[in-house]
Amino acid sequence: MQRRQFIKVAASASGGMLVSCSLPLPGLPDTPPEVAAPQRIDFNAYLQIETDGTVHITCPQSELGQGVLDGLPRLVAEELDADWASVHVHLPQADDALRSPVTKRQRTAASQSVQSYFDVMRQMGATARLQLVSEAAARWGITVDACRTEASQVIDEATGRKFGYGELCTAAALRSAGTPVLKDRSQYRLLGTRQPRKDTPGKCDGSAEFGLDLQLPGLRYAVVRRSTAVAATVKDYDKEAALALPGVEALVALREGVAVIADSTYRAMRAAAALRIEFDESASAMVDSDAWTDEVRRALDDQSRARPGRQIFSPRAYDVERTRQIFDKASRRLSYEYSVPFLAHAAMEPLNATVLVGDGKVEIWAPTQQPDRLRDLAATMCDVDVANVRVNVLLAGGGFGRKHDLDFTRQAIEIALARPGTPIKLTWTREQDFQHDRYRPGYGARFEVALDSRNKVTSLRARSAGIDVWKSIYGTPFKGMADPISVTLLINDMYDLPDSYSDFVAVDWPVPVGTWRSVSSSMNCFFFESALDELALDLGKDPLQLRLDWLAQQPRAQRVLQLVADRAGWSQTLPAGQGRGIAFSPGFGSFCAAAIRVGVAGNRLSIAEVHLAIDCGLALDPGTVEAQLEGGAVFGLTAAIDGEILFSQGRSRASNFNLAPIMRMAQLPPINVHIVPGEAGPGGVGEAGVPPVAPALANAIAAAGGKRPRSLPVASAGYRFV
Repeated sequence: MQRRQFIKVAASASGGMLVSCSLPLPGLPDTPPEVAAPQRIDFNAYLQIETDGTVHITCPQSELGQGVLDGLPRLVAEELDADWASVHVHLPQADDALRSPVTKRQRTAASQSVQSYFDVMRQMGATARLQLVSEAAARWGITVDACRTEASQVIDEATGRKFGYGELCTAAALRSAGTPVLKDRSQYRLLGTRQPRKDTPGKCDGSAEFGLDLQLPGLRYAVVRRSTAVAATVKDYDKEAALALPGVEALVALREGVAVIADSTYRAMRAAAALRIEFDESASAMVDSDAWTDEVRRALDDQSRARPGRQIFSPRAYDVERTRQIFDKASRRLSYEYSVPFLAHAAMEPLNATVLVGDGKVEIWAPTQQPDRLRDLAATMCDVDVANVRVNVLLAGGGFGRKHDLDFTRQAIEIALARPGTPIKLTWTREQDFQHDRYRPGYGARFEVALDSRNKVTSLRARSAGIDVWKSIYGTPFKGMADPISVTLLINDMYDLPDSYSDFVAVDWPVPVGTWRSVSSSMNCFFFESALDELALDLGKDPLQLRLDWLAQQPRAQRVLQLVADRAGWSQTLPAGQGRGIAFSPGFGSFCAAAIRVGVAGNRLSIAEVHLAIDCGLALDPGTVEAQLEGGAVFGLTAAIDGEILFSQGRSRASNFNLAPIMRMAQLPPINVHIVPGEAGPGGVGEAGVPPVAPALANAIAAAGGKRPRSLPVASAGYRFV
């Protein structure tokens, strides 16, 4: 049974009523007269209008649950003055016309979707609106200024005459438009308002098409049998047992495993399990979590391999020699050390892709975050021109950075190449998803603070150590400096800090790594905001006040901190055994702060409430912002409480959600989201809510009188979440 069938049957069985009526109604002919099908008229790469008035808008980004399938088309519809109820939204294909003017890419990453497409998509809507108004004005013999638009109609202000967009679109699309004037925010009707998401009904009734849902004529199904070790290659295999099973049609040898092609995914999985394969797992021999901890400690002490970090917000350049001189003169030094574990992405939809190769062409259907790079990869692998590759982006059941990688789509292309003319759907098992993830690496970090004789902070330096993510993804280290994916915001220089610098020591380890939701901020916010809290306490200062003082030149940052503190009741006294923690995180064009209240009784930890405040500039839809912040809090709490991937004998110990659980709804504390009204352009929200959660939790535990967690997850410090 397919997912959508299950949903429909379940709805019926649980009290819903499914009705189908095909009888002719009284007074109507049995066969309706033929009506000419409406035509779609192209206005630009993002917009089509049908002659019946239906508006079609293509979202250039991948929908991973973050809401861009609704949010980005709304930019076009706002400037077009389209009737939102008649707008149909569509996922994209790989198309250079849909590249972001900011990143010059068609990829979904770094919470950049709205920021990078904000201007171009509004411009497209406004240009089409001007074309439609110009056509209507010409037909009426009046000026453009004498017309207004509303709900997909052009209206003559003086007489009330109207033309629907469908009546005008064929001729209007051929008109040369001048430079349109974009709306002032005071004129917005859609942007900044709460609207039901257009993808919600399909996700509820099963009609939404995710990668796993795709069905094509003649479709065959593939599963890859791999070693459970993180790095292994095939030495030899016996194919007879697998080929003898029902439904199995072929085997395809890959470098890292053997693919089974069958007439169903279930049969492919059975056959893959029956394969007898000899693997070379020597590359994974050193992968052990205890050994990793020792490697990171040695790296933190290794000055010779340290590469300089980078600043983001401070206008001052790092001066390593000056900072060293200040430390040499310090009256007192403080040192704080932290660590975080490897983490899996654990998206609910396992990795999958469908590929059809044949007749010099390639077509791909995939829940991918990089349609442009996937198209280019397919062209290279299949030795065809890029113009002969079509990549259809499907809904993704979560991504969190994992579907930015192309390893699973590369496998699907390899398998399809062995069966030209047959569409092949590759599905990873849940166990493979955990055991062959592109993990968020584990890291260690050390902070040192120099104080003068008056106990004033004079300098700060920080070092982190872990796998070089940039090198892992791109093959070579980032030129001239530390891996930016690992070290960015290790020192948050939005704070007005004294002389400081950060650096990074790369640890070579054969574990595949990649980007994880909120990227470098996922660990560096925990490191820095924990150190800042400890420093405030060592200086005898209120942790909130120290942050506000050091953000005196950052009013937006101050506002979110003050708001979250006020809503969390920061100044109110708590009973013994309870504590509040606070943390701040800039990034993705937004400013976010978290405040958490906990109770600690021995090793028992309870979370009473979570508050998040965000200034993301223009909030396209406050409901979407709230949903993303809530989801980010759950993601961050899950990782902070007991999230970790441990390795032994070259393997991840966790292979499914039973050993790497996600917080359940019944476990969640109240999560309160507070949006600061902002005049700035829109910032990202999909990742902004994750970083401050872990440090706010750790700071709250310390404030409640518990032992401060300097390593995540807090379960590793002996705490039991209740």
